[in-house]
Amino acid sequence: MARLYNQILGDPSGTLGNMVFRIRKGADFIAKRPSPRSTAANNSELAFRGKFGLTGKIAQGINSVDVLKEVWPTSTGRASKFNDIFKANYKLINSAENPGSAIVAPVFGFNAANAVLTAGASGIHLVTDALGVNIGVDTGVEKFLVAAGIVVLNNPTLENIATNQVIPFKSNQHNLDLINPVDLTADFSGGTLAMYESYTDKKVFACLVTLDENGKAVHYSSTFNS
Repeated sequence: MARLYNQILGDPSGTLGNMVFRIRKGADFIAKRPSPRSTAANNSELAFRGKFGLTGKIAQGINSVDVLKEVWPTSTGRASKFNDIFKANYKLINSAENPGSAIVAPVFGFNAANAVLTAGASGIHLVTDALGVNIGVDTGVEKFLVAAGIVVLNNPTLENIATNQVIPFKSNQHNLDLINPVDLTADFSGGTLAMYESYTDKKVFACLVTLDENGKAVHYSSTFNS
């Protein structure tokens, strides 16, 4: 790579013939344009691409749900919450074909006993035992409860659609009740439902989130999976 000094025509950027012009930290550089790859990717490379791509979809889905994004702490460095969510999940995911495990909220959330998370015909259903009064929740501040998470879809039934897809969701908020069992549903409709119905394998990851009177996240549970 060469550096360009005293350019006459301003700051070049882009490709010209077999040369690539780049600007890095205010300096101009010239590099040779990389040659096209002549060999096909091997199985290890394909597996890496698949896992990396699915992790990106999972992180994007989690990051798109307001109450989930709120419970992820703001990084002290330059990394975004999306990057932190990506890193936390990349090490948990097995492969694009078999996601294995994922988390939609940071570790050390409160526990909910006997959680059953189900991917139904047109939406997601979560039930748990009563949360109880010893989970660190302040009912003077926390007024509502929602279930939020993602559905990882695999094995499409239609041609020419992605081999996997991720759908984020959030249930309607219910009044926070620590004494009675939790029973929350998130229903899909329109294009989201059509996508949901276009895959045979559905793996759900979700958690419970308590909200204040303004709908802001306060506490969250550990992640459940279907």
